[in-house]
Amino acid sequence: MIAKFWGVRGSIPSPPTSREIKYKLLKLLELAAEKDISTPSKREEFIKNADEKLLGVLGGNTPCVELRVEDKIFIFDMGSGLREFGQYLISKVGNSENLELHIFIGHTHWDHIHGFPFFLPAFHSKTTIHFYHLHPQLKERLEVQQDFRFFPVSLDFMASKRTYTQLELDSEIMIGKVKIRNIELNHPGRAFGYRVEYCGKSFVYASDSEYSNLPPERIQKYIDFYSEADLLIFDAPYSFNEELEKINWGHSSALVGIDISVKAKVKNLALFHHAPENGDHEVFKLLDTAMHYKERNYPHSDLKVFLAREGMEYDI
Repeated sequence: MIAKFWGVRGSIPSPPTSREIKYKLLKLLELAAEKDISTPSKREEFIKNADEKLLGVLGGNTPCVELRVEDKIFIFDMGSGLREFGQYLISKVGNSENLELHIFIGHTHWDHIHGFPFFLPAFHSKTTIHFYHLHPQLKERLEVQQDFRFFPVSLDFMASKRTYTQLELDSEIMIGKVKIRNIELNHPGRAFGYRVEYCGKSFVYASDSEYSNLPPERIQKYIDFYSEADLLIFDAPYSFNEELEKINWGHSSALVGIDISVKAKVKNLALFHHAPENGDHEVFKLLDTAMHYKERNYPHSDLKVFLAREGMEYDI
C-alpha cells in the first residue's frame, strides 16, 4: 500500500504567503553564506543537508489522501487537494481509458468536499466513481454544493458513472482483497474514520476528531480501532492550550495523538489537518513541542511522528 498526501490543511485552503517564502529564503542564504557552494555539486549537497523546515512548503490544500493498493485507487476525502490529484490522473491515463475510483467520505463539511466540482476525472464518461459514506443522502449534499446558486456546473453535468454506498456504522466491507472498517469520530455534524487492511498491513484515516472531552471507554474504542496501525493519519491542528480553549470544536493536538498512538502501539503517526492560521514555521514549532513531549513521556517508544505534507508518499 502506498499513501500519498494531496491536501493536508484544514478548514479552508491556505497557500503559503510571500512573507513565508521570503523568510525561508533568507534563512537558507544565511546558512549558505557559511558554506562553500561554489560548484553545482556543492550546492546540491548543501540543499540535501538543509533543514526540512526551509525546503518547500507543507502545502495549502484541504484534506485529500490517496491510497493505492495494487491496481485499486482509494481516496479519503475530497478537499481542494482533489483538484490537483485529478489533474495528475488525467495526465497519466488520459480521457479515453477506463478509470475506477473508490472515494471514502470522512464528513461533508466544506473543506472535505469542495474539491469535487474541480475534479477533472468526474467529467469523463470513462470514469467510474464509487462513493462510500455514512452520512444520509450524500448525493443530495453534493448536488446542493453544485446548485447554480453556489456553483456554475451542476452535478448532473458530470459525465462519470457514480454509485453511492451508505455504510453501516462499525461495519466492514471488502473491495477485492482489501478490508475497510469504519468508526464514528467526535466532531460536530458527525465525522467518520476508516481503517484499511491488506496483506498484514494497516492504514487508518482519522481526520477531524476531538478526544479531550470523552469518557475512558470511548477513548479505548479508538485505541482498539487504531491498534498497531502501520500508518495513522491523525487530526492535530491545535496546540495543547488551544485544545483546552476550543472544547467541542471537534479537533485535537499532536500531544493527544502521541498518547493514543503509544497506547495503541501505532508504528507511524502523520500529523494532519494543519490549521490555516498557522504558517509552516508555526506548524513545525508544534511538531518540535510534540517531539519533546514524546521524548520526555515515552522515551522507549518506537513511534515515528511526522508532519503530513503535500506530495509526500508513504510506502506502508
